[in-house]
Order: sequence, then C-alpha cells, then structure tokens
Amino acid sequence: TGELGFCGGSLLHPQWVLTAAHCCFHDGQQVDHVQAILGAHSLYDRYENGRRVVNVEDIEVHPGWDATTYANDLALLKLANIVQLTETVNAARLPYLRIADFNFAGLRGTVSGWGIASPSVTFVSPTLRQKFMTVMTDQFCNAEYAGQLPDNIVCGFNNTAGTCKGDNGGPLTIFWNATEETILIGVASFVDVSGCNEERPSVFTRVQRYLPWISEVTGIILD
Repeated sequence: TGELGFCGGSLLHPQWVLTAAHCCFHDGQQVDHVQAILGAHSLYDRYENGRRVVNVEDIEVHPGWDATTYANDLALLKLANIVQLTETVNAARLPYLRIADFNFAGLRGTVSGWGIASPSVTFVSPTLRQKFMTVMTDQFCNAEYAGQLPDNIVCGFNNTAGTCKGDNGGPLTIFWNATEETILIGVASFVDVSGCNEERPSVFTRVQRYLPWISEVTGIILD
C-alpha cells in the first residue's frame, strides 16, 4: 500500500530486525515495500565496505499497537534473506530474562541514528550519530508528559539534544557491567510534539517487557 519512510532499527537475529510500529504505517495504511540497510555508517555511500541492503518479506506489528497513544510501539521485520553476521553487521543483545523487571534508571544510555540534527533541518544526517542520555525514572517521564505516556516505556534525557525525525525505531542501549555487554533496552518511539526538544525526555518502548512476544514471533531463544 505504500513505502516506508526513514526509520532506524536493530538487528536481533540474522533474519529479524526490531523497529517501531509507527514506522510501518503511512497515512494509516501498513506499508509493504521495505528494505533494511545493514552495516552502514555513511547513509548515502552505496558502496560502503560491509554494507548490506536486504528486502523485508514480512512485517509483524505488535498486536497491541495503538496509533493514538503509541502503546506497544514495536514491529518485527523479517528479512527476505538470512544475513551473515560480520564486523559491520552485528546482532543486538536482548535483555536477559533475569533483569526483565530492572528499571535501568540512572544508567547512561546511548542513542544512535541518522535523524535530523535540529528542528530547523529538513534532511537526515548523512552519517550515523550517537548521543548519550541518562535513563530516567518512569515517574519523571510521566510528570514531564502530564501522565499521558503509555505503559511499558523507558525514557532518556540529555539537556542538549533529544531524538529527532529519522531516529524513530532506533536503539537505546546501555552497558551492562555484570556481563560486560551492550544491551538493547529501548526502541525510539516519540519525542515532544515540537520535535527534537532537548528540554523534555525522549520516549522509547521498553524492550524487556516484550521479550515473550519477540521470542514467539522470531524463534529467538531467550536466556
């Protein structure tokens, strides 16, 4: 019915990418022509070493997705081909089941994407950018958004920058000292309606609350 705009995502498995549900709709209709760009740093360099472009053969939107409240803003993209993991194409580490109830508040998170640098810019970044954010408490987030946030979110705050258009669907990760691994804890969902607002936290869907659904759809074995 249409083509996907530009969003980020996280490779979870050689054939599955996790992104935001809202990225999979255009004018209220689910898109059906999607490609995943893997292993890229320079967005417009088609000949970049290690880059892969793979068609998406199926889109599994979370059954609880609500376009009004942005609740359950997750979708899984099944790639048409199984990709080989390399130095440039790596799978994200899902949270361990034993920390499924951990809040992560106070930890330093990392957001990455090709989103626009500021509201005054109309084009996405040509290179992959990263920004550090502090993971905030749910109480802080809800207070900042007047209690209108959906359940199962996590938010990050940086007083110099927030997520912007083009970052949506991309990852929020933390470094988990116990196992010395980088763990995917959030999928960029939305920011303040004014966009790129560094004065309000960026909101992410909390991945750990959706581990059973991810496992059911993808067959990924959780640990």
